[in-house]
Amino acid sequence: MEPSVYDFLSKSLLNEQELVRDYQRFAMRIKEEDSEMEKTFRHWAEEDGLRANKIEEFLHKVERNHNKTR
Repeated sequence: MEPSVYDFLSKSLLNEQELVRDYQRFAMRIKEEDSEMEKTFRHWAEEDGLRANKIEEFLHKVERNHNKTR
């Protein structure tokens, strides 16, 4: 069975948020050892943060549309 749009967005949001945290933690850990790797993971954390924000916007849009139909 296919997940609903809401369920898919909710799961995607959680996945992105976890990636942001993981990338940030890793960047902090690797900071002293490899500055290029640290910068790359910080950049990826920022990108995934932006993606998470957009997914959250879509999630709110779906919630609003769902509430209108009730």
